[in-house]
Amino acid sequence: MVFLALNAVPFAVGVVLSCAAELAEAPVYGRLTLGLGWGILQLGVFAGSVWWYENRAMRVCDHIERHLMSGASGVPLRPTSPGR
Repeated sequence: MVFLALNAVPFAVGVVLSCAAELAEAPVYGRLTLGLGWGILQLGVFAGSVWWYENRAMRVCDHIERHLMSGASGVPLRPTSPGR
């Protein structure tokens, strides 16, 4: 849910800026406009949230896998097909 909320807000602002060309063309610093700056910020927020999500998912999955492997007496678990 945090991943969605963290990326939905910058996306919504980006959509508004793309519809309001005059607002997006407002200069911020030198040749950097509000629209370009917001796009760079949105990319950074997205990349950071993906990194955070991947790290969190790996920690949770690794923990579950270690728990399952601890009772397997050193023999790796492998999936079995329903026909076997």
